[in-house]
Amino acid sequence: MSIKNKLITVKSHFDAAKLNVNGAKCKQRLVIIESDDWGAIRTPSKEILNYFEKNNINVSKSIYKNDALESQSDLEMLFEVLVKYKDKNGNHAKFTANAIMANPDFDKIKETNYQEYFWEPFYETFKKYPEHQNNLNLWKKGMELDIFQPQFHGREHVNIKRWLTALQKNEGKSREMFDLQTTFSGVGDYSFMESYDWNVPSDVEEHKKIITEGLQIFEDTFGFKSKTFIAPCYNWDTKLEPLLSSNGVEWIQGLRSQLQPTGVFDVYQPIKHTFGQQQNGIKFNVRNCFFEPSMLPSKDWVNSCLAQVQSAFMFSKPAVICSHRINYIGFINEKNRQRGLKDLDTLLKSILKKWPDVVFISTDQLSNYLQE
Repeated sequence: MSIKNKLITVKSHFDAAKLNVNGAKCKQRLVIIESDDWGAIRTPSKEILNYFEKNNINVSKSIYKNDALESQSDLEMLFEVLVKYKDKNGNHAKFTANAIMANPDFDKIKETNYQEYFWEPFYETFKKYPEHQNNLNLWKKGMELDIFQPQFHGREHVNIKRWLTALQKNEGKSREMFDLQTTFSGVGDYSFMESYDWNVPSDVEEHKKIITEGLQIFEDTFGFKSKTFIAPCYNWDTKLEPLLSSNGVEWIQGLRSQLQPTGVFDVYQPIKHTFGQQQNGIKFNVRNCFFEPSMLPSKDWVNSCLAQVQSAFMFSKPAVICSHRINYIGFINEKNRQRGLKDLDTLLKSILKKWPDVVFISTDQLSNYLQE
């Protein structure tokens, strides 16, 4: 390991310690991999990626360079890695697959001249992509193997009000991107991604309706209620929590700080949470390990994450690994998937070697292990 990566590892350990000092404890060494964005659209194809490059739309440092709706190959190759590893109880390594339940119906929206919003279930979007028709069956196979456990991430990963307003006003590249079947602004990655950010506080009432509908799609699709929720971009209003609780949500996944909306995009009021903290009938699960090879390819993510896992266990916390879908997507860039899966394989092997008594669980199982 280079001196630079050693320093990164040490820093990772101490930064994680700040997250782990306070909060509830767990008796067992738990490993939870929380992976966001499954089912959501990003860059539709290699051809669209080429379009970006030819038309000076710079995605060199953007998630749109690699991220796309997961293909059958993406799922199958991920599953091959997960089934290789078992914990002391015989449980395979598993992903808490935080899923988006719907994507925009571009044709219907355009028919109204961008005045109305329409959505389609994520499994209908699968049918429109060339290597995705069997995806829902693969999701369910992953559930049967106990390696891929869907949980609720949102109805869609787009701020409907802001996106439609931009389309109506023909702002920037919004319509050009729309015609390419993407919600990308053409400039900033997160311009329209923060689904539950608001312009005025009354927007929360519309968000409640959207979440209620999304939770119903989840239950209708999988046959059970989602016990956890992770807000897109970690951004939500606390007023949403009683609704989530009343719909069966027991845990909110997130970072150390919730990003409470203020009415201004990218300006938020941070609200700190600790592991196991209870509020509005819901407990908080704080991500304390990070594994995102696609985000910064030059970084030694394996050793950095292992240092964070060690810190979590030192303070009797679960190792909650944040690892977005993008790291395992090869539909538009196979090298991106190869790197992510190679590092994931090494990470899981290293965790089991160093801590052979770990238990792999998904976030919805966490209540069974919380030490009151």
